[in-house]
Amino acid sequence: MHPRKKLWMILALLSALLVLLTACSSTKLLSSWHKPDLTAQPLQKVLILGVMPNDLQRRTIEDAFLQRLAKESVTGIAGYTLMHNPEDYDEIAEIREAVHKSGADAAMIITLVENKEQERYVPPSVDYIPSYGMGYGFYNYYGMSYQAVYRPGYKTIDQIVKLETTVFLTETEEMIWAGSTESFNPPSTDKIVSENTNLIVESMKKAGLIK
Repeated sequence: MHPRKKLWMILALLSALLVLLTACSSTKLLSSWHKPDLTAQPLQKVLILGVMPNDLQRRTIEDAFLQRLAKESVTGIAGYTLMHNPEDYDEIAEIREAVHKSGADAAMIITLVENKEQERYVPPSVDYIPSYGMGYGFYNYYGMSYQAVYRPGYKTIDQIVKLETTVFLTETEEMIWAGSTESFNPPSTDKIVSENTNLIVESMKKAGLIK
């Protein structure tokens, strides 16, 4: 195979792979809501509570939001530092005591509502790779021929992770912000956490909850 033709094929395959990876892995904000007539000052201190299946996930998500809020000059307090037992997150009295100890003006609750695998069929496709043209100049590529590369259909398993986040004022216990996110085929837990914290904090900023 001519070196230039081989280069074209490699570039085409890399481009197709990049598009595939971009399309198959993403996190998006499905919906968000904020109290329209909110008159409170922007949040200064937030108690972060991660309602997760295990303690490691709880600590990971709480620490991630703490660090992300710090970039906005908001003090975050991880719930696990005040409630060491994850089962306490189901007890209203324990949460109220943690809120009182923290001195936070708001509480953020992040809940994992869905983590499932779903089968999907990817239909066959045809990619066209340019063949080697005559010469090396720009105009010599005019009339270049292409080779068709057929990709058969196949079944794949997608991972879908959904989180719901709500923010309450601790003084009145009223909800002031809520949002849901979906991660599609995330490459890692760190990626899920990073993308979710950024989406949620940015949406809270737009709503005026954070300066």
